[in-house]
Amino acid sequence: MRNSERAAWAIAVVASAVAVFAIAGRPDAGPGRPSQAELDANKQILLDFFSYEGPRQERAERFMTEDYIQHNPRLLRMDDFTGASGRQAWIEGFEEAERRGIRIVDLGGIPLRNPVLVMAEDDLVTAIYRGEMTDPDDPDRTYEAFAFETVRIRDGKMAEHWDQVTLAPGWMDGDSDR
Repeated sequence: MRNSERAAWAIAVVASAVAVFAIAGRPDAGPGRPSQAELDANKQILLDFFSYEGPRQERAERFMTEDYIQHNPRLLRMDDFTGASGRQAWIEGFEEAERRGIRIVDLGGIPLRNPVLVMAEDDLVTAIYRGEMTDPDDPDRTYEAFAFETVRIRDGKMAEHWDQVTLAPGWMDGDSDR
């Protein structure tokens, strides 16, 4: 198995683990699972969200529940400054980050379009995206890298979101490499 195949499987395992842990605590997990048509519709919501090009406010209203929960630590940090909650926290968090020159989403060049894998289980949807990144030890070489986005869908909108974003020293200084 090539390194890129191992990496893709590793990302799939991590994304699946996120989904399993998210489902495990739910009282309604079990019988009454959604149909394939509902799972496909849930997948399309995530895909449409990341391809949407309209204004941020319109995007949030179209794709997010009012009580939307964000698990991205960078957006959660912006909540400390804005005091917003739910869907409005997503809107104001990005606006506050822009005012401060901070990049909330920085995947090192991995585009959030054309996922290599989209999975739906119950009310969770995970998309895995592939990109090429420069080897920090050899700028003449690249390697495959993967990012994931997982959302919980409720009533045709995203109610909760997880991704692979981490915090590193200095990220609040607007350094896009962190």
